[in-house]
Amino acid sequence: MSLTRRGVVFGSAAVALGLATSSCGLGPHSGQRTGFPGTEEVTDALHALVKKAGRDTFQEVDVSSDGLLGARLLLPDGSVQTYSFTEGWSKEGREGKSEFTSPVSVRLRDLPLRHLARFAHVLKTETMTVRMDVDYVGKIRVKAEPKKSADAVGLKLDGTGRLPEADPGTVSGVRSAVAEIVAAYGRKAERIGSFNGFVHIDANVAGCRAGVRIVREPLLAAQANLAQETPFDPSRLFDPSGFDPTMAVTRKATIAKEAGVDGKVWDWEYRRPAQGRAPQLSYGIGGSGPDTRVWLDEKGTIVSRGECPKNTAWCPA
Repeated sequence: MSLTRRGVVFGSAAVALGLATSSCGLGPHSGQRTGFPGTEEVTDALHALVKKAGRDTFQEVDVSSDGLLGARLLLPDGSVQTYSFTEGWSKEGREGKSEFTSPVSVRLRDLPLRHLARFAHVLKTETMTVRMDVDYVGKIRVKAEPKKSADAVGLKLDGTGRLPEADPGTVSGVRSAVAEIVAAYGRKAERIGSFNGFVHIDANVAGCRAGVRIVREPLLAAQANLAQETPFDPSRLFDPSGFDPTMAVTRKATIAKEAGVDGKVWDWEYRRPAQGRAPQLSYGIGGSGPDTRVWLDEKGTIVSRGECPKNTAWCPA
């Protein structure tokens, strides 16, 4: 069954841990920033969780500057159990299995906990959470979440600093986002696109039995989410590494007027038309949504405003 791609909720699917400030959390390690627990303490606590739960199936670990710790473990039935640590580990909420729940987890030894001290010093704030989570195909990403801001920032896995920004409104930003996704997830793209302030590639990824949407938000690492429950048709795939985003980005401001279509540009996509052929650029334009799809050929000429061109077997969708 195909799922509506625009209905996918991107970003962390984790429930809030709801941890209260407490003096019973983990303490700071010698040489560590005030309040932030050290790698050894966190690792020991997580080993204790593995022993208590009888499972080494991590989907998320949160380490806070107030000394508190949270984790999410994948269970055999596909649900996810949240735990919090104060004086010891206790169960919090449990998220039932759904079509969007990642079926993948990692072992404790695979989490980049050895770089925790570096992660803790990236943001110039005393109150923050470092979150390590696992996406739909098992890729780990790290981000720092300030307590007083909704603006999380992605961190490099080796602890050497922030990820570079990938602005979807610039040619260089889209190009770097695509390159990052290709390097991490492979070259079997069904489409490249951008809407809601991020760049995405829909793709088949080795080892995954579904089609995924890989999202690169401006400040966060790429993350794969479920797009459809079966892989994309191989005949629809192409290598995204050669994509030049110049036309997609620069024509966005004028394409609605050029095409004579009322409304704003909601998105752009680069994919094969329904009847095949080479991938082509299109824009979704409309008043309350992308009701009209305007297609361009490789030279930038408008070839369709949603209708099927006369005297041709080609009809976009």
